[in-house]
Amino acid sequence: MAWRSNKPRPCPLQDFHSIGLQECDVVNLTQAMNICGFWRLDIDQGHLYGTPHVSKLYELDHSEGPLNVKDLCDRMHPQDVDQVMDSYYRAATSRGVFHSIHRIITTSGTLKYIRTVGLYHPVEGGSGEYRGMLHELFQLEPTASFIEL
Repeated sequence: MAWRSNKPRPCPLQDFHSIGLQECDVVNLTQAMNICGFWRLDIDQGHLYGTPHVSKLYELDHSEGPLNVKDLCDRMHPQDVDQVMDSYYRAATSRGVFHSIHRIITTSGTLKYIRTVGLYHPVEGGSGEYRGMLHELFQLEPTASFIEL
């Protein structure tokens, strides 16, 4: 079920400063409707670091330092683990952009869909790192808005 894309989609960074927004505004807006976790993958060390919301999305206890990748994989749907690990490997070797969607089995036994996006960032004297974010995808429900004129 895991889905991935390693094809870059040219998307220039929007000039949010021109409309009076700052970086912190963009992060706050990103997190306003979804729990967003942010992560960093050190390619040379093979360590994955994440914010507390990464652990929250995977329903794991958070601790400082590198995340335990085995614990993350244990939460993933078994059919998705190889695909997700392959996505990280391909990204680390290609230095491109990547996007992956996979399933997590929650502690209550239900499925949760997670989207992760990563961008390569060069690091002086090293192989570089990936910086990214992930969030839960929610099942879309039909809605309607009515405005009285």
